[in-house]
Amino acid sequence: MRRASLAILCLGLLLATTVAASAAKRVALVIGIDAYDNLPTLQKAVNDQKAVAAALSGLGFDVVSGENLTRREMNAKLAELDAKIAPGDTVFFFFAGHGVALGGENYLLPRDLPKPRDGEENLVRDEGHAVDAIVRRVQGRGAASRSSSSTPAATTRLQRRELAALAARAG
Repeated sequence: MRRASLAILCLGLLLATTVAASAAKRVALVIGIDAYDNLPTLQKAVNDQKAVAAALSGLGFDVVSGENLTRREMNAKLAELDAKIAPGDTVFFFFAGHGVALGGENYLLPRDLPKPRDGEENLVRDEGHAVDAIVRRVQGRGAASRSSSSTPAATTRLQRRELAALAARAG
């Protein structure tokens, strides 16, 4: 099922581990965005983010969490995650908010993404966060990674024409 407004409940479940897990920690990055400046508002993404962050904290994860983040704020949270992880650590990543797939790559959309117009896929590529790039960041810290998604919403992808429809709904 395709929807013009995509709430990615679990776009990336990123478990990153290495064989040398002597003093391994468990670290999580959990982001939820409801209040988009130029895209339709969501209703439950921040609630999901809070629930997942609380559950992971209860499981002993060191949680880096954020809600309604701009691109710059998302960058800061990614940098905070980078500073916390080391080889052998387990890393969990959860994002609830708008996302889009372009050219086979998934992008997470920050709160302040400018309103895209038809044919402006490069705007989304430049301003969004590519999931593969996040995985590479974790791998660059000395971790091997696997990605999976466990909900139908996570496998729903917006195509270029749906991106245009999303932008049209935003006003």
